[in-house]
Amino acid sequence: MININSSPTTGKSWTSLQWDAISSAHRLQLLQFIEGAGKASIKELSAWTGRAGTSLYPHLEILEAAELVAVEVEMGRGRPRRIYRPGVAVGWSRNSGGTANSNDSAISLGVQLLSDLALRLRRWGKARGTKSSVVAGPDRSAALISETTWLDDDQREQVNVMVDELMAFVRTAREQRRGKRHNVAVYHFPDITLREARDGAAE
Repeated sequence: MININSSPTTGKSWTSLQWDAISSAHRLQLLQFIEGAGKASIKELSAWTGRAGTSLYPHLEILEAAELVAVEVEMGRGRPRRIYRPGVAVGWSRNSGGTANSNDSAISLGVQLLSDLALRLRRWGKARGTKSSVVAGPDRSAALISETTWLDDDQREQVNVMVDELMAFVRTAREQRRGKRHNVAVYHFPDITLREARDGAAE
């Protein structure tokens, strides 16, 4: 789970080191798995990503150097194994004081997350092998809704409260680990027309 507008647990903020570390879709996905699971072995990460474990190590090293991932050695009956947990930087602010560069980084992260979601959705569609609809409904295995609406400040605050409540529910479900793994994505942002975007770029 990656929250662009996270509330910092410390006074620290992300720097270019953290933003660069998640500039790769592979590393962003790994971070989401580790943050969502709380901890993961290389075997689990390999199973979740469908990639060979040896190909994941270079990405994990970059995440570790950026303090987005912490590594501990777990002793068992066999060989010691490396366990990956969320690093301290996961709890840092991702707004970096609202500077132009940090806003660009946050927007880029949002684009990456949505691109990753599109890849996962296509993969799910291929695995299904059918043309089942992806709409809202209590009996659906997937739901996808995207709407443009109008919100005043009070309504926007209410939406944010509901998003927080939904994510609290998702975190509880994640801790229980029942059923099949699912992706849950929630987003909202001010709608900008192409003309407004062009006018803004020209200023």
